[in-house]
Amino acid sequence: MSVYRGCDIPGDLFFDVDRDVWIRPAPDGTLTLGLTDPAQTRSGKVLHILFKKPGRHLDAGQSAATIETAKWAGPFPTPVSGTIAETNEATFRADILIANRDPYGAGWIVRLEPDEWAPEAQGLVTRPPCNATRPASTSWA
Repeated sequence: MSVYRGCDIPGDLFFDVDRDVWIRPAPDGTLTLGLTDPAQTRSGKVLHILFKKPGRHLDAGQSAATIETAKWAGPFPTPVSGTIAETNEATFRADILIANRDPYGAGWIVRLEPDEWAPEAQGLVTRPPCNATRPASTSWA
């Protein structure tokens, strides 16, 4: 993991910088998604999350959850198309601040079964800087 301007940036993840979402591919083909460390830092404490139900199909850009924080409320968009396989609702019910404390671990939001991971991964980046808004390439040093 590297740190850039106080934000953790794991090297094993893909990022949709514009949507502040990270993605971790699993060996079984599913994708785990969560809020980036910069996003949870800017947004403040998570107050509430309303999850979409497992089994629901989402197109890229559609919301898998609605998140309310101390400074912001809005959708948690999926950067890729797929079906919600699992949500982290039970963990958030037990500890609503888990995404603030562990955004890349226990604070994940949803797991998706992607429609087609390889083509959609082309638009994602690895190791984006915390202040990036639009990726200039598919890889950040």
